[in-house]
Amino acid sequence: MSVKASCKICGNSVPSDQFKLHFEYKMMVCPSCYKGKSKPKVENAPKKPEPPKPVGWDQEDEYLAKVAKQRKVDNQAQFSRVPGTNQVRCTCSKCKYQFKYDPFRKMPTSCPYCNEDIPKLRTFNLL
Repeated sequence: MSVKASCKICGNSVPSDQFKLHFEYKMMVCPSCYKGKSKPKVENAPKKPEPPKPVGWDQEDEYLAKVAKQRKVDNQAQFSRVPGTNQVRCTCSKCKYQFKYDPFRKMPTSCPYCNEDIPKLRTFNLL
């Protein structure tokens, strides 16, 4: 006889030896949540109402706000030259981890910490 435990995602009681570590939830889940058969409970959080737009807000201002928002989301990885070598120091745009990158061999192909793809190095003035 094994001890039953409740899954924090779906709330079902399952024997504890059947739980598996889920990479997305970052916790132990029951077999049905691990395979994606059950849907996680979604709490209804009240949405914040948007503050009113200032007087004179027009379509051009809306476009500029949208472009500024995209720029924040679309951060590129940052490169800086490592003196005395052919490598550059890369800062991952997703996790901000710093590592050395060889642009000639294109190694590593992704961030060693979070596995995010490294964008192509467009400017060779760092080399």
